[in-house]
Amino acid sequence: MVQSKKVIALIVLTLGIESTLNADTRWTAIQGDGFNVISGAGGPSAAKMAHSVEQMRQLLGGSKKVLPLRVVLVASEDLFAALRPSATVGGFFQSSANEDWIVVHWGRPDSERALSHELVHAFLEHAGPRRPLWLEEGLAEFYSTAQFDNKGWTIGRAIEPHVRLLNQSPWLGEREFFEARPDSALREEGSRITRFYAQSWAIVHYLLTTPGIREKAPALFTALADGVPFARAAEATLGMRQGLLLEAARRSVETGRFLTARLAADPIANPASPPTTLSPDAAADLVISLALASSRPELAAKTARTPTQRGLLALGTGDVPTAEKWFTEAVAAGVPEPTPYFELAMILRENRRDAIRAAALLRATLERNPNHAEAHFLRGLDAAKAGNLEDAIDSYQQAAQILPRQATFWHALALALEKAGRKPEASRAAIRCRLAARNPAEREMAAAINRLVEEPAMSKVEKKPEVQIPESWNGLRGDATAEGELTDFDCLATPPIATITTTTGPLQLRVEKPNAIQIRGTGAIRHTLNCGEQKLPVRVEYQKASNQLTAIEFR
Repeated sequence: MVQSKKVIALIVLTLGIESTLNADTRWTAIQGDGFNVISGAGGPSAAKMAHSVEQMRQLLGGSKKVLPLRVVLVASEDLFAALRPSATVGGFFQSSANEDWIVVHWGRPDSERALSHELVHAFLEHAGPRRPLWLEEGLAEFYSTAQFDNKGWTIGRAIEPHVRLLNQSPWLGEREFFEARPDSALREEGSRITRFYAQSWAIVHYLLTTPGIREKAPALFTALADGVPFARAAEATLGMRQGLLLEAARRSVETGRFLTARLAADPIANPASPPTTLSPDAAADLVISLALASSRPELAAKTARTPTQRGLLALGTGDVPTAEKWFTEAVAAGVPEPTPYFELAMILRENRRDAIRAAALLRATLERNPNHAEAHFLRGLDAAKAGNLEDAIDSYQQAAQILPRQATFWHALALALEKAGRKPEASRAAIRCRLAARNPAEREMAAAINRLVEEPAMSKVEKKPEVQIPESWNGLRGDATAEGELTDFDCLATPPIATITTTTGPLQLRVEKPNAIQIRGTGAIRHTLNCGEQKLPVRVEYQKASNQLTAIEFR
């Protein structure tokens, strides 16, 4: 496991709309053991929250996160409304290449519970494979009730709004609930997602507090982390079908008898040191970083002042030449932050310019942040292209260890391991790819790599082409054609981009609907699009107005 060379940065802010614009706002900073607290509400409140967050960190295993964590408490309802991903949330967790963020609407009755909920997500993000959505949300809700006293932890008290809702509304059905995904349609309807959170809490509460069941729960969680489907895992570890588990949890809510768990723990000293005053420029930078991390560049547009900030804003609006200018200025100045080096490397790679400089920029990124997962991944792609398979595997492994929930990383690793003849490891990586997949394109990619590593070795006559594409990609119609070479498939883009190099130059085609793309070509038994650069003769059809790929024929 890659060990972080950075201390945790737990940065706690209390913000308001006026304070984001007022350069005279006084901010206090408190240094703790491995974290910082910054607050606009004074030193005492910052010290209290730092102590609370440190207690939760100990409860959740005691390890420091691979990436720095910033916890932002937003007092302004208007500012939080501008930042939040949906109207139903009181807090959210956002991971980025260099740091993780937690943003909570502060001052509400459930603010501290919302913070604890998001802390669970923050630590799960780097702790292993993705589990089913209901389990992760249920664990976050269960641990959000944790209370610490001089005897240790009490966890599992009833969450009264959940109890009322579950007793007054019909429960979500077995399939809709247990098979819910991050891109599930239930997130589009407020009452259903509220019921989903309540139901997730009820089932996890039942699993972790019910005598005879709680002893078996760890085996269930382990099976899910190994990729065993939940229905099969529940029968194997709990001895009950998933429908019966749902019914048992419903009955426990009806009876209103909620057991709690007690965990012994030593008191944790308050890590706060005497507060210092944060400069207005430093406070402004934090607010800008928050807006950018929350994908709300408009909140930072008028106050961005550094080359890196301006480059990110230009990149967010699609103005790549301006972004390149600002990132180049930041790199020339030798700034310590890794972002401009990585973003400039990405611009050069996407435009197929100066590969040597792009590689040097990736090295500079990792010098400034050894845990920059995407930089490790791109170095892996470069090593694979150069034929250095073991170096590629090493880079992919480092990327996947830092961000174990990125399907693209596991796909590349599984493919490299399979090519290296390391079949058992390739199979495990393919399973992790399936667990990490968050959308239809990633799930299609994961299904393809799992088929590839599971199938028996083929004879020379049956040799497959290097690039593989899922069988189900068929059905779209295009109005234009092109011939050339498939020279790159960018899995990190949204949507993925296939680059076809023709006699007139590169043609970038959007893979908007992978399930509808037609696959043609003689001798192709089964195909999978591999990430990264390649060189395969193809003929493509596409929709000229949108540059959407509709068909690909391997020549």
